[in-house]
Amino acid sequence: MVTKIRGYILLGGLLLVALGVGLAANAAGFLPSTSYQRGYFGAGALQAELLPAGSHVTGHVRAEHPFSVYIVTSESGYFENVTCGSVILRWENVTEVNLNLLTSEGVQYLVVKNGNTGQEIEIAFSADR
Repeated sequence: MVTKIRGYILLGGLLLVALGVGLAANAAGFLPSTSYQRGYFGAGALQAELLPAGSHVTGHVRAEHPFSVYIVTSESGYFENVTCGSVILRWENVTEVNLNLLTSEGVQYLVVKNGNTGQEIEIAFSADR
């Protein structure tokens, strides 16, 4: 009787280990690689989206009135001064940006800064490794 219980405990433990290894191996598949947002931005509002490192990013940012888009590096996640040396790419005072870029292995963000008029802005992108 004790031998059967030990056998079941051992079998249960092995199944838990196998399940844990399987989940860890597939964890990359659970990470978000797409983002879609459509929302109202007040005048001068900022929105930042983390870009997956080492990826090919495609997508767009669209609105009726001018806005600006920046690809920036930031360790702190602080974006009030997006015109400083941390800017990798920039599109200023535009109504549409089509994204097609490769991100480095560092931390990079897509930052959208609305212009002087409150408006709805659509941000959509996907990232492939």
